[in-house]
Amino acid sequence: MKFETRAQADMKKALELVSSLEGENEEVKNIYGGLCHNFPILVRQSGLCQALAFSADKAKAKERPSKEEKARSKAHQLLLKHVGEILGVKNPLEAVQQTDAIGYMHQTRRVLSTWVYFKRFAASVLGVHTGGRDEG
Repeated sequence: MKFETRAQADMKKALELVSSLEGENEEVKNIYGGLCHNFPILVRQSGLCQALAFSADKAKAKERPSKEEKARSKAHQLLLKHVGEILGVKNPLEAVQQTDAIGYMHQTRRVLSTWVYFKRFAASVLGVHTGGRDEG
C-alpha cells in the first residue's frame, strides 16, 4: 500500500487541472496563466474572500462581451472552479464567506500552499511565465 503526502496529492491535482486547459484557446490560457501567477499576490494583499469575489465578478458574462472579455470571463470561471476543487466545495466564495475565522485561515493556507503548483504548471504546461497579461 502506497501513501502519498498532501503535497504530492496537491501537485497531482494541480497538474490535472492545469493540463485540462490544453484544449482551450490561447487567449484563455494566457489569461488563466497570468491569474495563476497573480492570484496568490491578490490573496495576500486583500484576503482570500476578496480575491475570490474579484474573480467571481470578472467571471460574470457581460451583455454583448467582446472576444477578449469572453476569454477573461472563462479564465476567471476556471480559476474559481479550480479553487473549489482544492477546497472540496462547489462554490468557493460562498464556502469562504460562511466559515469562521479559523476555517478562513485554514482555507487561505490551503489555497496558497497548493497554488505554488498552479504557478509552476502554468509556466511548464501552458507556457505562461511571470504574470501573463491579466488584471483588468
